[in-house]
Amino acid sequence: MSTAVTLTGNAVPRYTGLEYKADAAVHVVGVSAALVAGTWIFVSRAISGSMSEALALAAYAVAMTGMLASSAAYNLIRRRRLKEWLRRLDHAGIFLAIAGTYTPLLLRLPATQTVATPTVALATVWVIAAAGVVMKISAPRRYERLGLALYLGLGWIGLPLVPVLSGQLRPGTGMLIGIGALIYTAGVGAYLLERLRYHNVVWHLMVLAAAGCHYMAMLTEFRLSPP
Repeated sequence: MSTAVTLTGNAVPRYTGLEYKADAAVHVVGVSAALVAGTWIFVSRAISGSMSEALALAAYAVAMTGMLASSAAYNLIRRRRLKEWLRRLDHAGIFLAIAGTYTPLLLRLPATQTVATPTVALATVWVIAAAGVVMKISAPRRYERLGLALYLGLGWIGLPLVPVLSGQLRPGTGMLIGIGALIYTAGVGAYLLERLRYHNVVWHLMVLAAAGCHYMAMLTEFRLSPP
């Protein structure tokens, strides 16, 4: 049976050889897909002539790829001396990925809104994400439950904006974003089942599934075709 890092403990994850191989396969697929899809989505939008949207999509692509790459490094490199630092980057990257996913979509907010202009909404999301990154880098393992709450809170922070965004986003975009968010949230349950074999693989598969939903949402919203 595998053992993993607990929410408050200091153990280094230990998995069977087959678990490592399965997790490695998931991460290779995820990072490779993110590099190809992220590069393509930026170049495609830049060619279409909307540089502001291209830059927003670049922020999304870089954040998503960075999260998957840091996760791969942390979960697959076994050197104990590096493990703790890689864990910090892995957990910090989740905040960046959430904020990066919001970035292109929040640009759809009407600039005339007095409460939730694109600038205010983006600033709020990125300030919370930055605070989460600082916490994970500077105080690892000290506020694990708070960090988990921040992940979920930041992930669902856009819920109050649904009435405004529903009239701005294309049909299907909101549904894909919502499905992805639900998969991410359900995946937390798999992550917490530390005594279950392959729980880490299941968690990372759900991350890829959720990320795929969000990528399809970007394609739908910005009228792009898959590479």
